[in-house]
Amino acid sequence: MTRDSARALPQSVLRTGTDARLLAEVITRGRVTRAELAAVTGISKPTVSESVRRLVDSGLLDATGLAETGRRGRVGTFYELGVAAGWVLAVVLDQSGVRAQSADLAGDIRREHLRPPGKPGDSKALAAALREVVREAQAAQPHGPLRAVGVSVANPVAPGSREVVALPGSPFPEGLVSPAEVLAEVTGAPVLVDNDVNLAALAEHRCGGAVGAESFAYVYVGAGLGVGLCLADKLIRGAHGLAGEIGYLPGTGEGTLAAELAAAGFGRGDVHAVLELLSGKDNAARRKAISTLSAAIARAVASVTAVVDPGLVLLGGPVGTHPALLEPVRAAVAQRSPAPVRLSHGTLGATAPAHGALQLALEHARSAAVRPAH
Repeated sequence: MTRDSARALPQSVLRTGTDARLLAEVITRGRVTRAELAAVTGISKPTVSESVRRLVDSGLLDATGLAETGRRGRVGTFYELGVAAGWVLAVVLDQSGVRAQSADLAGDIRREHLRPPGKPGDSKALAAALREVVREAQAAQPHGPLRAVGVSVANPVAPGSREVVALPGSPFPEGLVSPAEVLAEVTGAPVLVDNDVNLAALAEHRCGGAVGAESFAYVYVGAGLGVGLCLADKLIRGAHGLAGEIGYLPGTGEGTLAAELAAAGFGRGDVHAVLELLSGKDNAARRKAISTLSAAIARAVASVTAVVDPGLVLLGGPVGTHPALLEPVRAAVAQRSPAPVRLSHGTLGATAPAHGALQLALEHARSAAVRPAH
């Protein structure tokens, strides 16, 4: 930003940007003085002092003690994230039930909440469990407002409306509920909903195996198939939230890739059996499973690389991260891809969607917390 463009910005925008940056620095450092904030950010001391005053007045920061400055007769005041700064909730809805984590604005987990799965296809039971979890989480938090709820669902989500998109043969039909609508009677906090594979990709980019990667693809293989795409540091969802639905790619025959895998015995309900087979003794059945899965995953990866040419591809999901598949997939991709592919496992494993839901909630909450009220 040039000096002239900075002058053209409204003061409210400049104040919000300063407050957001200083809040982020305090969260990163844990406990810091105004002088330290000025030194690390390059923002003038008077501007830092005004910003800190606003953050303290809003409850986002607390003054927690004095620090020697090293200058004769001078002391500074330490500031840290406020006790009443608020919190966020990250929720995962999938075949294993409803799992939630409450965290402060630094992302530190405070409590976990769990409801087991109901009967397959029982949307009413899922909605009731979701409301119970959020009520329980709010009752357990004595300080500060709930600033955002991030929800991961095992179905596509429309980017604008955040509504779950119904697709034929969904592996999680009971997940076709509207989390925002379900939770409207429970909380007034913003409810942010996204697909689990997209959120897993977001998490890997923020704090996992894709940190620093400008472009990468996260290939999920488990109860379903999916790809999370991050290009130019932006998560690509598509016009209808269907970007990355690689199960609909053509197979080697007339059907889709997902249908072909299901016909070979690797359908949506067979994850545990597949994992047992991959982890079992070396025999013809295990070798065939590795060959079939590796070829299918390699076709998906080659299709993605031919279209978007990512700098990194991460394999995720319970099947995709199995150690037996990495090298065979690498070999198969090398034969199919038009360009060299750096391929590895994601580092967050099965917790990636939960991490992503937390990141989604935190990023919204921190941004909204420093915006002036209207």
